[in-house]
Amino acid sequence: MNKSIIVSDVGGTNGRFAIAEYSDMDQKPQLHSIQVLSCKKYPSFSDMLADYLDQITIDIPQIARFAVAGEMTSKQGNLWHFNWDIQARDLKKRFGFRRVKLMNDYEALVKVIPYLTDADLLTLTPFKKGLKKAPYSVFGVGSGFGAAIGIPRKSGPKVVSTEIGHTSFAPKTDLEKDLLNYLSKNMDHISIETLLSGPGIVRLHHYIMQRDNIITEEKTAPEITLSAEQKTDDQCVKTVNLFLSILASVAGDIAIAQGARAGLYIGGGIIPKITNMINADSFLEKFNDKGPMRPYAEKIPVHIITADMPALLGAAILKRKDKDTEDFS
Repeated sequence: MNKSIIVSDVGGTNGRFAIAEYSDMDQKPQLHSIQVLSCKKYPSFSDMLADYLDQITIDIPQIARFAVAGEMTSKQGNLWHFNWDIQARDLKKRFGFRRVKLMNDYEALVKVIPYLTDADLLTLTPFKKGLKKAPYSVFGVGSGFGAAIGIPRKSGPKVVSTEIGHTSFAPKTDLEKDLLNYLSKNMDHISIETLLSGPGIVRLHHYIMQRDNIITEEKTAPEITLSAEQKTDDQCVKTVNLFLSILASVAGDIAIAQGARAGLYIGGGIIPKITNMINADSFLEKFNDKGPMRPYAEKIPVHIITADMPALLGAAILKRKDKDTEDFS
């Protein structure tokens, strides 16, 4: 059997597209013809997809599985960051696909977890395995904050999508309490995503700058993290340290709230790029600081997903019972 489908992982900044090839349904598919396109250059998802298809030189597959950051069903959804309305039926009509399935990007990330190896993960805990057959949580920081739960099953994980990124930020330190007071002057709701996202890093940097009474040119999130990594700007270092402190505490909240006793997996576009700034001991102390639930949290393995484009591969994960495989006989 040699079959192929087209897949995507589209977030708030970039759209990643590829062709997935299958030699056996029980094996991990192979991706090729990978391209990364900037979302802001296109007026719609279908226009970005059309550009990708114009650039590939092979026959276009008739089956498509598109992972998109937004509120998605298998037939329709919306990319929040650009207000792109996406309809499976419209894509089938425009491009001649026989089947189109839409999914949230964190659904795709949940699906790829069983296929990741130790080489695809940076494990912060001194142990790698959690409770067998228990749920696991996946979240990530990028243009926004996404999260989902994976519940193991023989046929592949059942995905429970969540909107935990929009829950309220709970400060733990005096610095974080002051941050909350500062942001509350101009914002009605301070969520996790308000701080743990690309725009969130910029907000944290603004706070640090005013706290230190420093006026300078505004920096983007990549510029802030790069300056922090290179230690060329004290305020950027403080910003990223505050970001990581909040991240660790939120990660622990998610793990115990979602019963992620099989493990917590952190992905997205930002965290894997700044792993050299994460002190595992400091991170785990904040992760485990959950009062009477500390012993519970201490048993949960914490991993950072370092694999390249894991959600793109996750969008391609098929099982024999999937309708898409009916064309693979």
